[in-house]
Amino acid sequence: MRAAVLGAGSWGTAFARLLARAGHAVTLWARRPEHAAALRRARENHDYLPGVRLPKALVITSDLASALSGAEAVFLAVPSLPWAR
Repeated sequence: MRAAVLGAGSWGTAFARLLARAGHAVTLWARRPEHAAALRRARENHDYLPGVRLPKALVITSDLASALSGAEAVFLAVPSLPWAR
């Protein structure tokens, strides 16, 4: 399965890692380009999931169109605003 995980916080990173380790082709989308670059460079999410290594096969991008391209499944892992009704 080709999957896109939208949101590179703790939940999105953990889920993308789980999918990638299970053998799926996964792209993790980070909203901020500098965050995506840091994830690619360190292969770890120091801000939200420190100490957990990311598989080399996990693709990380801040380009939403690229993340969604060819995805058979899209998972949302973005924060919601509790005060927005």
